[in-house]
Amino acid sequence: MKKWLEYSDNLLKLGESVDGVLTLMELSSLFDEDSKVALHGIINRFIDVGMLKRYCREVYTLVNFDYAVLSAKVRQGSYVSLASALATHRLIGTESPFWFFCIVQTKAAEYKGVPNISYYKLADELCFGFKPNEKGVLVAEPEKAVIDTLYFYLRGKKFYFNIFGDINYTLLDKNKFFDYLACYRNPKFKTFAERCFYGKF
Repeated sequence: MKKWLEYSDNLLKLGESVDGVLTLMELSSLFDEDSKVALHGIINRFIDVGMLKRYCREVYTLVNFDYAVLSAKVRQGSYVSLASALATHRLIGTESPFWFFCIVQTKAAEYKGVPNISYYKLADELCFGFKPNEKGVLVAEPEKAVIDTLYFYLRGKKFYFNIFGDINYTLLDKNKFFDYLACYRNPKFKTFAERCFYGKF
């Protein structure tokens, strides 16, 4: 019993330091357990009592956790963009409690859970314009988040907000927006993005 109380205390302490998202490797180190069978036995007990929840292979969450941190641990090398970054930068008024959106250079994927996480694939040369936030998670800058959104919208992706009426383009840095837009080769997309920026839909 004493050991389990110690496990619980250590789990909560570690969880707080990693924003409620833990990998299997972190749990193995926390419980000092090399045996996979024994480790999963400990983890399953915490799942049974509701302290832990398995999100996907080798990634677990506590009751309170950070969506952005989760997205970074599920797919390393990804960056937060699209609606999730727009909401972070207050460029749209609503943030979905059910979906989280990221960009990757590798294969696109969708993870079902709380939240559902969508990873959209971009070519290597278009993966730029992001910075780490205070938790070390890469997040698109406002201008790049808008450009990413317009880019995928033109390719048939649907969003829960209106890209023409719900994005506050006036908050963007004009020079940075067009510097980033110049990196795209497709003239149709560049014209579309320019018209959106100026409100000429």
